[in-house]
Amino acid sequence: MVVDRMVRRALTAALAALILFLGQSVSAREAAPTDTFATLVDAQGRIRFPPDFPADFVYIGAWAVAGGNGVADIHAVYARPSDVRHFRQSGAFPDGAVLIKEVTTTIGAPHTTGRAYWPDKPVTWFMMVKDVRTRFPGSPLWGDGWGWAQFDPADKTRQIAKNYKADCLGCHVPARANDLVYTYAYPALGPRAQANVPAKAAPAVQEGSGHRETRQVINVSAMPAATSPVADEVATAKGKLAFESSCIGCHSVSSGVQGTGPSLFGVAGRKAGSLPGYEFSPAMKSSDLSWTAENLDNHLKNTRNFIPDNRMGRFFPGVPDAQVRADIIKYLSTLH
Repeated sequence: MVVDRMVRRALTAALAALILFLGQSVSAREAAPTDTFATLVDAQGRIRFPPDFPADFVYIGAWAVAGGNGVADIHAVYARPSDVRHFRQSGAFPDGAVLIKEVTTTIGAPHTTGRAYWPDKPVTWFMMVKDVRTRFPGSPLWGDGWGWAQFDPADKTRQIAKNYKADCLGCHVPARANDLVYTYAYPALGPRAQANVPAKAAPAVQEGSGHRETRQVINVSAMPAATSPVADEVATAKGKLAFESSCIGCHSVSSGVQGTGPSLFGVAGRKAGSLPGYEFSPAMKSSDLSWTAENLDNHLKNTRNFIPDNRMGRFFPGVPDAQVRADIIKYLSTLH
């Protein structure tokens, strides 16, 4: 009898252990696809690009970044379905949520709807991972509630961001009230995402039978060229209009007030990358040039290549019109 009771106890314990093991195995299998910190982030906080992207992700919205007379870049944004559902229900991203922005150049051609543009070559990928527990306090790529990464367009396994405050955060500061994400641009997130829409948001300029997104929405080229002191004032006014159309979203003109980009108060003649209070890219700090009118013109003409690897060149293609550049530079020269 004693032996029988011992056998029954042993069998019961073994069965309980087996049930617990099987339950844990099932739970682990069920959790794995959504357990970001097990699948996309290692123990040191290194973020890796999802190897099967865009599988397991859904498109939530996009940005058309204007340049010249068309669309220079398209920024398409993706999230996991579970993260989208959570946001739609709560208005917040869950711990471990993943956002990926795919940046591509564009090509365009006339279509039945007018001139249309579509993605062409990859420029880069940005990735954010929500972290409500501050898991990696010592990492330069984790902070402000997120993990931050940027990936090489030629090799998505290569993470190229070095410091999120220098490489990533600046572009997100205006969206701080929305957890550093411009949620209002992502319709898939639902009505809760439509918070803090910019007061100046307006429909895109329309031309012909289609839509044309353009940074330069004011026809300043129709105004007279500067050939006299009075015309200099006109050029300055034209430059101010062009600046407010193309540049004010990232650059302040007030002393000591930084935005996504540095304040441009007193920029004329200043050494590049030297303004106190702003964290410049290594490329800008090591450029060893000053902002003469010629250098400003060259930079605005070709932001991506005049100072290779500078941060501005990743997002703003430049000002193609020489007269508009001259007017902007004229205006900048008055900021002192």
